[in-house]
Amino acid sequence: MMYSDILTNKRMAMMIVAVQLVLLGALIIYPNGLIALTAIISFVLAAAVWRFGFIIKPILARQANVLEGFGQYEIPSSQDVIVKKLGNRYYAASYLLVRFSQSSTEKTPDQIALMRQSYERALSSLNYVYRISNMVCPVDLSKYVEKIKEKRSGAESRLSEVISLPPSANQGSDIARLKREIESCENQLERIQSGDRPMKILNFAMTCASSHSRDDAITRVKQQAAELRTVVASTLDTEILPLTGDDMKRCFEWDHILPDKEDHDEFLY
Repeated sequence: MMYSDILTNKRMAMMIVAVQLVLLGALIIYPNGLIALTAIISFVLAAAVWRFGFIIKPILARQANVLEGFGQYEIPSSQDVIVKKLGNRYYAASYLLVRFSQSSTEKTPDQIALMRQSYERALSSLNYVYRISNMVCPVDLSKYVEKIKEKRSGAESRLSEVISLPPSANQGSDIARLKREIESCENQLERIQSGDRPMKILNFAMTCASSHSRDDAITRVKQQAAELRTVVASTLDTEILPLTGDDMKRCFEWDHILPDKEDHDEFLY
């Protein structure tokens, strides 16, 4: 198993560029078509790694069984958990993205009360440690309005497509979900026009498991994450997605340092 703490997009690209420079030097000294072709291929690889490293890196890590490390923590080749050893025990953490299709401000008091009761009963049945975090950031209104309109337009197009399809078991739930999404967009636009300042909110969950074995700790935390995903999604009517690679590491870093309000691209969608 390889262990590396230097597997980053920038450094991988720099390594390929270094190889390219060597090839170019060799091409000047020894003109050769094969060397020229290799230099061109290395240039394309460097550009691809620089631009799409967030996709390439997890694939390379998985295929090469690379164990990425930073500080006292390590990330296995699956790129879906963070592991730390304390004493003779291993602790594994897993992160989930929580996407709400509808704000609580768009629900009636009775709906909010029922949702809270169901949510509290469901979470109280879990017998392990977990955390659900919210991160809030002010939004540039002009860009935000365009994004909401694009989202509403996309939801309306998908709704038309679903309605035109032959009846199926999931058609009713898909139609209801898309209608809620469209209604949420319209409510957000209405609130903006009324003078309310929108905020960008990122919700993510995290759970942790421990064991004397690294593999056992990873297996346990994945089971917990799957159960937490089911419970939260069913009680809050949300979309829950497992976080991997750089997205997972961002959530881990946000436990210590938050992004600046101008760094909107740092938020997950």
